[in-house]
Amino acid sequence: MTTDDHEAGLGNPHYQDLLKARALESLAATRNYVSRTAIAAILVSLALTIVSAAVLVAGVYQVALPFPTSQLPLMRANTAAGFLLAAGSLLLQCLTGRLRKAARLAAQALAILLLLFAMAALWHEAFRSPGWLDILLAALAPQPGLRSPSGLHPMVAIGFVLCGPALLLLDRRGKKTSHLTEYLAIALIFLSAIPLLGYLYHVAAMTQMVYATSIPWPSAIAFLLFGMALLMARPHQRLMAIITRHAPGGQMLRRSLPQMLVLLVALHWLADWGARQGFYDRTSVPPLLTLIDGVLVLFIFWRAAGQVDREYGARLQSAAELAEATALLIAVSDNTNDPIFVKDSQGRLIFANPAYLRQLGLNWQEARHRRSRELFPDQEDAIRIDQDDARIMNGRVSETLEQTAQLPGSLVTTFQTTKAPWFGQQGQVMGVVGIATDISERKRAEDSLRQRELELERTIAQRTALLRELANHMETIREEEKRAIARELHDNMGASLTALSMHLEGVYKILPENEHWQHRRSQMQTLLSSLVATTRRIQTELRPNMLELFGLKAAIVEQLEDFGQRTEIVCNSSLPDEDIAVDRKIEIAVYRMLQEILNNVSKHARATQVDLILDIDEDRLALTVRDNGVGMSQQRFENTTTHGLRGLHERATYLGGQVRFAGGEGKGTTVVIELPMPGQAPADAPKA
Repeated sequence: MTTDDHEAGLGNPHYQDLLKARALESLAATRNYVSRTAIAAILVSLALTIVSAAVLVAGVYQVALPFPTSQLPLMRANTAAGFLLAAGSLLLQCLTGRLRKAARLAAQALAILLLLFAMAALWHEAFRSPGWLDILLAALAPQPGLRSPSGLHPMVAIGFVLCGPALLLLDRRGKKTSHLTEYLAIALIFLSAIPLLGYLYHVAAMTQMVYATSIPWPSAIAFLLFGMALLMARPHQRLMAIITRHAPGGQMLRRSLPQMLVLLVALHWLADWGARQGFYDRTSVPPLLTLIDGVLVLFIFWRAAGQVDREYGARLQSAAELAEATALLIAVSDNTNDPIFVKDSQGRLIFANPAYLRQLGLNWQEARHRRSRELFPDQEDAIRIDQDDARIMNGRVSETLEQTAQLPGSLVTTFQTTKAPWFGQQGQVMGVVGIATDISERKRAEDSLRQRELELERTIAQRTALLRELANHMETIREEEKRAIARELHDNMGASLTALSMHLEGVYKILPENEHWQHRRSQMQTLLSSLVATTRRIQTELRPNMLELFGLKAAIVEQLEDFGQRTEIVCNSSLPDEDIAVDRKIEIAVYRMLQEILNNVSKHARATQVDLILDIDEDRLALTVRDNGVGMSQQRFENTTTHGLRGLHERATYLGGQVRFAGGEGKGTTVVIELPMPGQAPADAPKA
């Protein structure tokens, strides 16, 4: 990736926003390091507080401590009291919460008390007068006359003098005092390192530091830890910020500085130990240490340079990949008509492609970092969009939803939007990413189609109602024609047959008595009786008088008896015990449908038994007819082209009911007719 390409990428607002997102992730990592450093400062302060409190109590009450015997007289109660004040002040300043002001005042008071205590100790050392803390500790002694060790080592007192101002200036932000605490902490670390190195190299001058007695090594370690805690307590300040940053410099310091210090101390001690053991002359130590230091520094810096170079190459590669991905993203987003956008966790717009900006009627500078309520004129739309974004970020799953919004200067627009949470490197939700498709035309087409479907349904309903009325009218005409034919058969054919019978009675008297004419007479009487019976049967089928006079129940019983007599098929019926009152149209339909079913049984079933069940409740009439004949296949059941089955379906359909067939070949046939009950008339209502 060339410099020109990089500068061109930086000039792109979308690329800048992506770099800003990467910077936010780096900032999150830096905050993680800062948080860990502050916690380490709290732990060190807490440990110093506990240890110094234990030493102070042990000094006052003469309790043995787990220190070497040679150091016990030197780790005095005064020293423990000073560390208790210092560590307590730092701990309060690290743990400021709701009682922030009160805790800060208490911490400042402890720091002032520490400073006064150290200055008094120096005054006591200069003029050999009793210290006020010695008098107080003697008063607290459990046995009269028992005194605790008095006085402070001058260098310990100087260390406390450095601690006091460092604690007082810990949170100051003045131009001249903004970094003074860090310098004082470094001076304290340097001061504590002198006796520690003296103990390491067995140099009494460094442990005593121009004083008659040595500084206790526990005190030196405590000063070293306290100085480090002072630096770590405010990791965002100048010097510590370099170490806690996620930048290459901070990473290099965190990795290389501890290694270099440990190696320097270890190699110097080995060089001194070799001289003391007589392996080489002490005059050879300085050039040997110079060589060791040179090689070590060269190795450390060479290694650090190689690491920085690798990180720089990785960053260049990452920048190139980011630039390539950004170029592809821009190519896709700029050449699509679908709006694409990215929002942060606060709902602010941090990326928008040209299609989205066209929808909003804004340019990128006008839309950048704006929230929904600033982009959409209708606040209800903005609230709904923000609620959807919050739900997706909280649920951490993507969703596809339809959103309708009023855009600036346009009609209401409907979008099909797919939104997904945007995750950072640590898995935290950074915001929401979305891509939308304008489906307004499709929605309008769907609405138009839905309206046409409704109109078509209304038309079909109207046509169906007309067809039902027509079918009802035709059925009424058909029944009237049947009644007319039945009346003609009764009035004309019946009268004619009666007259013919009377005339034949007269003819029978004049016929010869021989066997031939008597046989003819018997044939004419049988033929005439058959003709009368057939006429009556046709008349009954055309006009069921039993149905008109006594209702559906009696008509079914009569019809089954007549069918059984004609076909010699056993007929069983299960009818309601109480009187039933059914609408006239349903009565006729059920009667005719039963006629058709029994006719099919007599013609095709070859059955020996027919069972009939009539069930009537408040809103439904069910007629079930079952025979034990040869049955039918499923294809025959589904074939509605035959006249009989079509007639059953037509009658049931126009009354709002249905017909179902069951059974199979060799298993008989079951026909179930279900019709809705529009309303029941009283049982004693007259028939039409």
